Amino acid sequence: MLGTEPQVIETYVEDGRVKVVFWPVLNHGNPSVYSTVAAHCAGAQDPDQFWQMHNMLFEKQNELWSATRDYFVNMAVSLDLDQATFEACYDSPETLAGVMALDNIRRDRGVFGQPTFDANGLIFAGALPFDQFAAALDNQLAEAAP
Repeated sequence: MLGTEPQVIETYVEDGRVKVVFWPVLNHGNPSVYSTVAAHCAGAQDPDQFWQMHNMLFEKQNELWSATRDYFVNMAVSLDLDQATFEACYDSPETLAGVMALDNIRRDRGVFGQPTFDANGLIFAGALPFDQFAAALDNQLAEAAP
């Protein structure tokens, strides 16, 4: 998705026509859970840092199987996030409960794999090429136009 996502953002998000909302897919056990917690905590300090952490985690996904709490803290520090604030968020039972609640909503909506994209109820499953996203988004934007 790192190939198509930047095109979608540049073409539709940057001009305000489309909003991207991230929902976790926690289908790889603890690596998925704690990576999502880390991204959430980065975003709690600075919304742009959510995406920085998300991209870094995606790029280093093979390392996540053995990642410890310190691994995620070090990633946060490398992004110049406040370490104490990040640790408090990461260790918070409320943060974990929130991540798990989002995952339950995702499952209730029938989304079980990744990547999956929901554009106002239109579900895209799999890493599709940009032109397929563009056609569907353009159609939805045209239908929503006054």
